Order: sequence, then C-alpha cells, then structure tokens
Amino acid sequence: MKGERPRIIDVMRKPRKCPVCGGRVWDIIYGTGDMTEIEFFLQYRREAMMGGDKIPRRPPIWACACGCKRFRKVNPDGTDAPVKPKMLKNIRKKPLGVIEFTSEKAHEAITEGQHERIRHYKVTFTTEYGEKDTMSISAVSKQDAEIETQSVILGLNLGIDGEEIKIEHVEEVIK
Repeated sequence: MKGERPRIIDVMRKPRKCPVCGGRVWDIIYGTGDMTEIEFFLQYRREAMMGGDKIPRRPPIWACACGCKRFRKVNPDGTDAPVKPKMLKNIRKKPLGVIEFTSEKAHEAITEGQHERIRHYKVTFTTEYGEKDTMSISAVSKQDAEIETQSVILGLNLGIDGEEIKIEHVEEVIK
C-alpha cells in the first residue's frame, strides 16, 4: 500500500469536500455511546459521524460522509492546533423542518406517476408540554399532511417531548 494517503489527514481548516471521494465533510461528534448515526439524525437533525465515547489524544474533528477520510486540524507549521472536540452533550437540535417527510398517499402518487398530485406543506404543531416545532411534509392534501404529522411524531423518536400533538397551522409551500 505504498503511496496511499493516511486515513487521517492534517488540515488547517475544514475542507468543503473530501479530496479522495468528493463527498461532504461532516463534524465528528464524541460522547455518543452506542447511539447509531440514524438515531442521532432523528434526535438532533444533523448530519454527523459518531466518534464514540473515547476521544483520542490527537482527535480528528471532521470526517468524510462516506467515512473514507478523517481530518485533524493543525497549525501552519504542522503542530497540532488546539481544538475542542464536539461533544453530544453540547449539541443543540436543529428544527424538525430540515427533514422532508412523505406521506403514504404521496408515495403512492409518485409510484403511479401522478406527480401533479403532490403538494409540499409546513405543518406547525405543539405538544402537550408546550414544545412547538414545524415539519416539512410532502402529501396530497392538507388533511393527508396532518395525518402524516401525527403518524411521524407518534411513530418515531424525533427528540420531541410528549406523545400528543395539536396541529396549529398547515401551510402549502409552493416550490
């Protein structure tokens, strides 16, 4: 394997894309325990690579989305730059609206080639604990968007406190 680049690449700033595969570069989040990347995505709505609980002595802080390379921040002279690894306990949730959900009826319309039936909605809701958020839903009607919102909130662990929601507002978004 002579001439192959190391798995961890020293960089002075976060690369926009991986120099090997061209993929996006994500943050590495440490202190995640045995949480999976999909659990992290649903809970915190961020794309990231899980770094586990053990932080290496010279930690890489960014990683290629496919995992082929990791990146460690260094000073211009090549010495390690002082960095504070990102820890799960310090990560704030992004709004739920960053994920686009699709209702079953909209999925059927797509499968049947009836794309003109698909509408995009922003559904604002409140939980019984007063937590308010907005979801992005592709559906065939406002009622379908409301039903999908109820189904998603009750069926997935999305980092929402509560088990009951009240739909506040459904707005069609023209794309």
